[in-house]
Amino acid sequence: MTSFNSNESFITYGTYKPKENMDELFERLQKPKELKLEPRLTFLKVGTVSNVKGSAYMEYGNTKVMAQIEPPKELNKQPKKSDPLGVIVCSVKYAPFAVDDVEIMNRKESFMSAALKKALGPVVCLNEFPNFQLEIKALVLDDDGCALSTAITCCGVALIDAGIPTYDLITASTVCLLKGVEFFNPSSDIEDLLHSLPCITEANGLEEHGIIVVASLSTGGQVSEFFQKGYIKSDTLERLCEHLLVINQRLLDTVRHVLIDKVKYHIAQEREQIAGDTNDIENA
Repeated sequence: MTSFNSNESFITYGTYKPKENMDELFERLQKPKELKLEPRLTFLKVGTVSNVKGSAYMEYGNTKVMAQIEPPKELNKQPKKSDPLGVIVCSVKYAPFAVDDVEIMNRKESFMSAALKKALGPVVCLNEFPNFQLEIKALVLDDDGCALSTAITCCGVALIDAGIPTYDLITASTVCLLKGVEFFNPSSDIEDLLHSLPCITEANGLEEHGIIVVASLSTGGQVSEFFQKGYIKSDTLERLCEHLLVINQRLLDTVRHVLIDKVKYHIAQEREQIAGDTNDIENA
């Protein structure tokens, strides 16, 4: 009888997947014909989860992210030391059906969680809840590129829905540079092709390639998170960052519109409730 050892290493997805030529994959990509500093088609809804303090759902093209804010929890009291600032804990998870390769999913979740915390740290007024912990969760339901920047924007909206004191609104966007072509709001095919490239010394010498994610606040002009992977010259990096800030500012219009509609909805509900209470008193 053959025994089965559960501790044996398993074969990961893609081990027997045929390797494709990188140049052929690049040629099949849809390349931008002109520079368009516009966000993708965006759907944004707040208050999508009822049993948490705040939540938001965002579709950025085909990328879908759900964000939720848990109620602040008091930290363990330390008699000799008290922290005047609160603590935020951020986690990004992928739905099981969103990614085929578990190893890739684990790596993405790890670095995206760290990047999300760095992005939201300057936004939240941590002095408003000393000795408390605020937990921010993002769930990626579908990843067609720009998952990190979408999660940052979605979590920023969820913070407003939760009534958490913040300094400003936050938006984020992504660009990929590959073989001299700038892909703003890149798809997952472009990002996967970029991540699959070997290191610079083994590949194309000093040819520029990489991915950039920039998260910025709306009014202060502050960049709260900058993520870059790959080799990009300083002048190119500066130019691409300026383009991403323009996209962030235009995405902000959608965020403001959704939040204002939410406020108007609550005001209308309160007026209806007050009117109903007044009628009940008059009838009594």
